Amino acid sequence: MKKNVLTILGVVGIIGFFALVFMPREKLKEINIPFVNDGTGEESKGEMKFISGYSPTDYKNGYFYIKDNEARENVMYFDYDSKKEVYACNKPNCKHDSESCSSYSDFADANELFYYNDALYFINSSAGGVSMNITADGVVSDTTGSSSTIYKMKLDGTEKEKLFDSPSGTKLSMPFVLKGNVLYGYLEKSKVEEGSGHTFTTTVTERKLIFVNLSTGKYEELTSGLHASLIGTYKDKLVIQEIGYIKDPNSFGDDTNAFRDNLYNSKTKIKLFDARTKKEEVLFEEVFKNVEDMQFYKNGIYFIGEKSKNLEFFDFATKKKEVIKELPQSNLELGTIIDDKVLVYSYKDRDAHVGSSYYIDLKNKEMKEFALKDKNEYLVEILASNDDYYFVKAESVFGDVYTTWAGTKQQDIIGTNYALIKKTDYWASKANYIKMTNAK
Repeated sequence: MKKNVLTILGVVGIIGFFALVFMPREKLKEINIPFVNDGTGEESKGEMKFISGYSPTDYKNGYFYIKDNEARENVMYFDYDSKKEVYACNKPNCKHDSESCSSYSDFADANELFYYNDALYFINSSAGGVSMNITADGVVSDTTGSSSTIYKMKLDGTEKEKLFDSPSGTKLSMPFVLKGNVLYGYLEKSKVEEGSGHTFTTTVTERKLIFVNLSTGKYEELTSGLHASLIGTYKDKLVIQEIGYIKDPNSFGDDTNAFRDNLYNSKTKIKLFDARTKKEEVLFEEVFKNVEDMQFYKNGIYFIGEKSKNLEFFDFATKKKEVIKELPQSNLELGTIIDDKVLVYSYKDRDAHVGSSYYIDLKNKEMKEFALKDKNEYLVEILASNDDYYFVKAESVFGDVYTTWAGTKQQDIIGTNYALIKKTDYWASKANYIKMTNAK
């Protein structure tokens, strides 16, 4: 069962850390964002696509995302040809601060926006279910729930259409799988309980795999999965990771060491689930600590066990496990897997500054050092990809250090610099960026 123990300090810190401050104004009319059909048709027609917050988007002409402009959110677009960021709005002299603007969003905080079949989908999964509202003094003022919603819009931000409202008090949990007009994901219920010392525990009480017919807004439950998550798709089936806990993970209270031991000694299963027949097949089973860091890619799972120095792979077709590469050290974590290359890295401190980093070429199993970091010592993150380039977050810009109400030091992100980079330069750790101009 998922369990998050957050102090007031942690909640406020996370909110502050991800606050972005930008100024409005560029016009979309200068950029040629195509007007396309809405991609509808038979509900399950097309290929399955795995959608997560860490999967680079594959729209070839630009990058769509949601910018938090303090009191509002806007759909933004970086055009690769013009090297400019614009609001998804084609109205002259628009201030982009009301519903009359096609880029304006007031759906909820922490939204996910993703591209699929020449349309944009907008899901406020993090805002659904049970949530806490915390005052500036660290006092919980409300723990009410709200529904997750799904919206669809054209690539220019127009023709917003609500497709789905989850039942009251539930939320859709990232990641998702889309196929035609059908969305697969986990619908969950949770509760928030206050402990001692301003400590709060969020507990998922119910979690079911569902499919949502985005044409009708109706959904159907497929199977229960309190400790299960979508991790990919394989041959038109859903790939699911499920943890079989030795003991109820909610039985340990604030004893994080006992909670961790229970998790690490429990077993994890990798299953294929056929949404049409509702049949599942267990492909792989292992103690969690031996597959601690895991990702699905193409036709199997790549993983690094706790304290392991091996990058390993389990092939779904052959049902065999193999060591891909012996690693230089035992504390490396899996990063992005893309274009048959795997990033692995370690942190050198608690502020997530990156220490050692490497990439392994899956075609020839060669490993090379990877040194493309920003001046804050974070790896340069791939946000999108086309045939020749990666669109990357080249650098986060931090504001001045200040003291929070709890007496801790903190910095906010006040800007982000984006860029294109040739794929060959990225893997060669050459910072030959084609800089993008942010909207003003």
